[in-house]
Amino acid sequence: MSPNSTQDNRQVFVVYINPEDSVECSKKTVCVGDVTEVFCRNRTLCKKIRALPLFKMDGTAGKKAVVSSMALIACIDAGIQENLIIQNMGASEFVVCAAEKKPARLVVWGKVASVMLITFFGSIFAIMTYNQDVDVTGVFDRVYQVITGTVRTSPGILEWAYAFGVAFGIIIFFNHFGKRRLTNEPTPMEIEMEKYETDITNTLVKEASRKDQIIEKPKE
Repeated sequence: MSPNSTQDNRQVFVVYINPEDSVECSKKTVCVGDVTEVFCRNRTLCKKIRALPLFKMDGTAGKKAVVSSMALIACIDAGIQENLIIQNMGASEFVVCAAEKKPARLVVWGKVASVMLITFFGSIFAIMTYNQDVDVTGVFDRVYQVITGTVRTSPGILEWAYAFGVAFGIIIFFNHFGKRRLTNEPTPMEIEMEKYETDITNTLVKEASRKDQIIEKPKE
């Protein structure tokens, strides 16, 4: 990957860019280094590329812009007076979102508590309706009668085993208890959130393409 020589004896530098599908930026003027990784053997040149202004972002929190990798390439090509070979290793279009201000800690804790309560009571209701629908109590009574030959008069070990089994199964399924993970694999919730974010990004890119709103060249 050493620089090559051209007919005018100027070096040719290979520049690799790797934009992610979605990035968040708190700056009003978005630079190349804010939206993509940049690699070049020449470190000075690499710093210059990262500092190149790409476009000005609407300061509204949550505002999103869809940018084409061609805008990155055009920006680098126009801003650097060197012979460059630019290789894009990442997304062809990506979403840049204006960073939102962090809410107060009390607001965050209030949202967390609300979600916890809704999830807790919703789960209780779902489990109760399922047990009622399939008549779990009747099934346990029948199992107890088949095994012991007698009719039980009060809840016993089957209910305890079922209750602990449900809790243990939930912990195993979600792959963590509190802040501790059982394995290094992502949890089902993390996988679903990743799919959700990918779907949002793809939808934003398609919508911007349909409305011809993709930034395909640097803007002042």
